[in-house]
Amino acid sequence: MENTTIMIVIALTYVTIVTTVGIYMKKHSQTSGGYMQGKKQFGAFVIGALMMSEFISVGSTIGTAQTAFIKGISAAWNLYTLMLAFIIFAFFLAKKFHERGEYTISGAISKSYGSNTKIITSLIMTYALIVSITATYAGGAATVAVLLDVPISLACVIIGVISVIYVFAGGMSAVAYTNLLHVTIKYVGVIICVAIGLGAAGGYTGLTMKLDPSMLDWTSIGWPTIIAWTIGNMGAIFSTQYIVQAITSTKNEQTAKMASLSAGFLIVPLGFMIALIGVTSKVVFPNIASAKAFPILVTLMNPFLGGLVVAGLIAAVFSASSAGALGCAALLLKDFYLPFINPKATEAQSLRFSRIATMVMGLMPIPFAIFVPQILNTMFFSRALRTTIAVVVILMFYAPHFSSGRGASTGLVTAVFTTTVWYMAGNLYGIDSIYIAALTPLIVMSIEHILKISRVSLASK
Repeated sequence: MENTTIMIVIALTYVTIVTTVGIYMKKHSQTSGGYMQGKKQFGAFVIGALMMSEFISVGSTIGTAQTAFIKGISAAWNLYTLMLAFIIFAFFLAKKFHERGEYTISGAISKSYGSNTKIITSLIMTYALIVSITATYAGGAATVAVLLDVPISLACVIIGVISVIYVFAGGMSAVAYTNLLHVTIKYVGVIICVAIGLGAAGGYTGLTMKLDPSMLDWTSIGWPTIIAWTIGNMGAIFSTQYIVQAITSTKNEQTAKMASLSAGFLIVPLGFMIALIGVTSKVVFPNIASAKAFPILVTLMNPFLGGLVVAGLIAAVFSASSAGALGCAALLLKDFYLPFINPKATEAQSLRFSRIATMVMGLMPIPFAIFVPQILNTMFFSRALRTTIAVVVILMFYAPHFSSGRGASTGLVTAVFTTTVWYMAGNLYGIDSIYIAALTPLIVMSIEHILKISRVSLASK
């Protein structure tokens, strides 16, 4: 009980620091624009940390460790494919998004495909972000449940409520600067867990002696899964609302590019370490539920180290959920509140709506998080939904005359339906839903493009 109390005090101290920083940043969030973009005051490393932090969330930490516990060290590909996606984004898309000057993904798309596609994109992105936050809360709840010995349902409520507080006050400024804290504490927590876990397992040699060889095979997860992760991570990064929001919050196009590269390189050391935590737990705690593969190592530590690890896991929750909630709020403000609900809104009304929307979007996923079984799978379903939008984004920038607004809208709606059905059916025939998400809009838009050419050809005759 004394050890648990010490860990809780350390974790609460971290929560207090983060909340204080968030409230202090309220001075940069006195307008809706400042709330959503932080007055474009951020350097490349700050934005890079923000972008990386969302994707190295609880889904990628606890979720990757969970998958490594089941499948082995090859679960690290989840994070290495993220690094590749950020590098590609830096060279091919960061500048283009910055040039568009729109801080919502739907706003950027609307300039090429019109208002109907804008609304559809906004709804799909909101759906995807809520799913992502749900997976994040589920992973965070696993940590809190182990620490406090409380039911998962209560842990979900605790995580959800706390994660909303600081972003409600400070908006983008709070999210950006607190993420510097989150990145630091996450690294510290992961390093401590690797060291303690390996020590308990008898070092890397102990792993090789006690595990099936496939658990240490870097391709045992299977190339179809690795390719699906690559597509899903590229799709998510290329089209996620808060990535666009972060990129347009930079001062210029060069800073946007450097921010994306920073995000990618910050991920490199974490991939191996987090997967190693999962296989280490398989040796030390072979009979636990897989979702506890990361947080269970806290029980091997003295309370001070354990408190730092718990703080790191909480940081992983906050970094993702805060960015997701802020992204949802931006979409609701720009695409629904201002054009339809209150077109003549004052700056004060827009700011008030932004804060309320952030709070609602942060709290809404709590009930759903209680029933999430596979954290990483749920996270990749969210990325599959965003992959659908990414296909439209790539065509928008690199094939601007391909298809039309009607084709893009139809492709998006069809893809959401097929992707959701495929995922709910358990990825039929072993085909990941990410492939369905990527191919559906491409097929629909190709058909529409052919029909458009045919109509033009007939009209000319």
